Amino acid sequence: MKLCLVCSPGGHLFELNSLEAFWKKHERFWVTFHSSDVEYLLNKEKVYFAYRPTNRNILNLIRNFLLAVNILKKERPNVVVTSGAGVGVPFIYIAKMFNIKTIYIESLTRIEDISLSGKMVYFVVDHFLVQWPELTKKYRKAMYIATNI
Repeated sequence: MKLCLVCSPGGHLFELNSLEAFWKKHERFWVTFHSSDVEYLLNKEKVYFAYRPTNRNILNLIRNFLLAVNILKKERPNVVVTSGAGVGVPFIYIAKMFNIKTIYIESLTRIEDISLSGKMVYFVVDHFLVQWPELTKKYRKAMYIATNI
């Protein structure tokens, strides 16, 4: 199985990187932004860099949609996995257009409600994973997963 792992640096990268036991055994590539934690944590990984900032920046949103088309067409992953934030949204939508399975992992910090990125992909993503069981009461599609971060 080939994975496309998409995330912003910082906490989103930390959460996705902490799932190494899952992604390490598969062929994979990452999509994120340039940052020192990315350089350190992903220095031996195949990485594509997206355009930032993503929040309320229409030009970069369009650029990241086009980037998603190009990368997903070239790499042909079986699954796109994202922990957010905004950079994951274009990759989820383009993956769905290419009939690629999608997984969104909501941040551990989201206890009472899901993030804006989560709300943007909730209805199209194949699997919507949350890290607090309370969220499954509010969001029927959400599946609770316990993580040991």
